[in-house]
Amino acid sequence: MAEISLAGKSVIVTGAARGMGRAMTLALARAGAKVLAVDVDQEPLDETIAAAPAVQVKAFRADVTRDDDRARIVDACRTGFGGIDVLVNNAGIGQATIRPDYAVNPLRPWEVPADHLMRFVAVHAVAPLRLAAEVLPDMRRAGRGRIVTVVTDFAVMMRGTFTAYGGAKAVSEAYQSGLAKELDGSGITVNVITPGGTVDTRMVPDRPGMVRADLIRPEVMGVPIVWLASNESDGFT
Repeated sequence: MAEISLAGKSVIVTGAARGMGRAMTLALARAGAKVLAVDVDQEPLDETIAAAPAVQVKAFRADVTRDDDRARIVDACRTGFGGIDVLVNNAGIGQATIRPDYAVNPLRPWEVPADHLMRFVAVHAVAPLRLAAEVLPDMRRAGRGRIVTVVTDFAVMMRGTFTAYGGAKAVSEAYQSGLAKELDGSGITVNVITPGGTVDTRMVPDRPGMVRADLIRPEVMGVPIVWLASNESDGFT
């Protein structure tokens, strides 16, 4: 099978500094896409840029939960690359931001403070939908585009001790499903993607009995994201 080329494609990847975001950014760039790599953390973002093919990736520091930052992200891709072909919503936060030892001291649904619940929904659900709203005018004019959002598996969505994370991801998947139906037949496809299990990233803390070498590598996201970004995935929504 011939390798997929994304030459000429302009892509936004959020949460691009580490883990799956970095893996997808590098895979897209190696396939020839121009990638705007977005993250709130500059130092690891610079490390992602340093690992990428020359001139294929640009770093952009922004907070996807802010209206003004979302507008700046889209404008940076539009002006820097001449258009927006693909949006990859990957930015996320883990439950360690609520309780660092949650893996051994589980979070019960009633223990999660309201401000943390709102933050998880803002990052995982609202930001992807509002970023989609920002890129859609460009994609509608072009008559084609790709919106891809990283979610999680059903078991995590339904896990009682993962209410903040799993619940927000469930909201995100429902939003994206509705968006896919609304855009069906427009040339703009909307998909969600999941690695299929626990990934070896900093979001997953060590816990008794866990062997990090047994976890899924972030690079597993490379092949599917390149395919979803390509013309090969036309009509798959």
